[in-house]
Order: sequence, then structure tokens, then C-alpha cells
Amino acid sequence: MSTPDPVLTAAVAAHQAGRLQEAIDGYEAVLTKRPDDPDALHFFGMLHFQLGRGIDAVRLIGRSLDLLPTNPYAWNNLGNILVFQDKFKEAREAYRRVTVLAPQMAEAWFNLGVSLRDAGEFEAAVNHLYEAIRQQPSFMRAYESLGQLLYRVGDFERAAQVYRDWLARDPDNSVARHMAAATSGIDVPTRADSDYVAKLFDKYARHFDMNLKELGYRAPEVIASTLAHCLDGSSFKPVVLDAGCGTGLCGPLLRPLSTTLIGVDLSPKMVDLARERGTYDELVVADLCSFMRSRPLAFEVVVAADTYEYFGDLKEVNEAAAMALQPGGLYLFTVEALPEDANKDYELLMHGRYAHRRGYVEQSLLDTGFDVIDLRLEVLRAERMQDVAGLLAIARKRVQQ
Repeated sequence: MSTPDPVLTAAVAAHQAGRLQEAIDGYEAVLTKRPDDPDALHFFGMLHFQLGRGIDAVRLIGRSLDLLPTNPYAWNNLGNILVFQDKFKEAREAYRRVTVLAPQMAEAWFNLGVSLRDAGEFEAAVNHLYEAIRQQPSFMRAYESLGQLLYRVGDFERAAQVYRDWLARDPDNSVARHMAAATSGIDVPTRADSDYVAKLFDKYARHFDMNLKELGYRAPEVIASTLAHCLDGSSFKPVVLDAGCGTGLCGPLLRPLSTTLIGVDLSPKMVDLARERGTYDELVVADLCSFMRSRPLAFEVVVAADTYEYFGDLKEVNEAAAMALQPGGLYLFTVEALPEDANKDYELLMHGRYAHRRGYVEQSLLDTGFDVIDLRLEVLRAERMQDVAGLLAIARKRVQQ
């Protein structure tokens, strides 16, 4: 066994500690002495990628693999870089090399499975994600990706089992707990856990707007056009709360109708994106019920576009909105619709969001101090190639006599 090079060892340690210039000096010293050192080339390539030098990263790691083609870690890292460069076919070939060289390496099965999923090869993707879990039963990301993919292809029974297995492995994980409840109907909470919602939207924040555009998402337009109709061309511009503002999709539509526009959301990353729009007077990261209770009588309008799909029981959120609204204030929100003949007021559906029965939504508003102006069906978006029926609620806070 060869003796480890102390210069290379020190360079790797500096790299891992974030002392990049020290790492650069160390790698360059090794490569000056031994230009064909495959480990130094591999690690120096990874550092180049960190610095945004993708072409040099691929060149250096490729050279390392020419010299040592049996290194599965270099192939896996090369695949990750190629994905970042949108070279997906080449990335899949790199990941396949890893599964041959190191079949016990769960991350490679996972990476290949995700890449196959993105290429539309769903059956192969499912098999590879199962293999990632078989090789490393504690690989939690694989459970999440596999559960989502099985739901996407309509294999609900296996999706439910994957979420149950994940929860058994990680009982404190809010995502596993929520999705196990959604897919099994067991231990269903009355609202989604705040930690689950924050994690969910932080994860998808960067691609959120694009994904909703592909689904034909209409809730912001429905909310804004309805508010404009309620104001009926008046010059009056209310103080508006966008409850669950997300990335701020409602912001540009509500801004012309508002004298002051405030947004609140649980997800810090979503709020960061909303802030980039420059349409809100104030943005707050908080639980929206707690926030509304902290601003009594502060708003003339409260809107919530697809926010209440993460609430089953609407009593708490409606009471909080009533506290935040001035008497006579307008309250507009959307929820996913259950059939009116459903035998329950609300249901946590397999995709992880709640749907509500029209009669329940109406009664909840009446019980929490609102007069219902209208409660009508609207198509909010598409899901698995089908229109999603929603309810648009328009209410006014009751003026006490």
C-alpha cells in the first residue's frame, strides 16, 4: 500500500474546510510534481466546479478517469456536474458506470433513477430508486423521490407503502409523516404541520413558478379579477394581506388594487423570491394564523390563493382572518373542491393537499363571523392531466350591530 501524500492530504483537508486558495496551492503543487495523479486531478476538478469553472472541471475529472477508470466516486461526481450543465444523456452514462463499478453505492442508483425520471423513463426510474433503498435503507431522499414518482404514474398502493416504510425509518420526519397520512388515510392531521409546509416550499421554491405555469395555474388571476370586480371600479384602494404569498405570484396583480400590500408565508426561500418582485410593501416569514392574530383590524382585504389546501379544519384560519380584518372587510380564498355528496367535510388527498366540501366551507365562514357573498366552482390548475376543481370563496366580515 502506497504512503498517502501529505501535501495532497493537506490540500483535501483545506478544500473540505472551505480554505479554497490553500487547497488550490496544494493541488497545484501535487500536479506540478505528478501531473498524472488521478486523485489530485479529481479533487482539483471538483474545486473548479465549486468556483463555477465547469468546463475545466469536466476536463480535469475526465483526465483523472482516463488514468483511473475504476474510480466510482469520480464517475458519480462527473455525472453530477454534467447534470448541472444540462448534459443529461452523458450524466446517465456516468451514473451507469458507477452502478457497475460499485453496485453497493446507493447514491449512484438514486442519481440514475432521478435522471431516468426526468427523461420520462418512469419504469426504469422506479426500479433504480428501489435499488437505492435496497442498498441503503436509511437513504431518506430515495423514499421521497420514489413515493412522488409512484404517485405520478398512478401506482398509489406502492406509493403508500413507500411512505409507510419511510416513516418507520424516520418517525420524526414531518414530510414522511404527512405523506404517510395522505396516502393511507391513517392519523390524518387537521392541518399540515408547519415544518412540513416550510420544507416543502423551500425545496421547490426555485422551480415553483415554472411548475405551476406548466399546470395552467389560475388561482392568482381568479383572486385578483374577483377582487377588482368587488371593488367595482372604485378609486378606493384597500390595505391587502396576501396570506400564504409564496413567490409572490399574486403581487403584480394585487398591487394596482392596493394602497398597501403585505405578504406572509412560512417558507423563507419563497419569501426571498417574492421580495425580488418588488411589489410588496412588507413581507414576513411566519405562520399565517399567528401573523393574522398579531395584526388585529389591520386589513381591509385578506386573500389566500391555494393556501388553505394545507388546512383541513378551516376554523382556526377563518377566525384568524376575522381578527385581522376590519368590519366589512373582504375575504377571498380558494380551496380544492370535494364533491358535495362527499361523506366528510374535508379530506387529505393522496397528493398531500386537503380538499373541502362546499357546504362545509360555507358553514365555517358563517360560524366565524363572515357573510358569504359567493362560493363558486373554478378550475384552479391541472393535476395528472386532469382539471382540478376548486372553490372560490368570497365573503365579508360581519359588521356587528
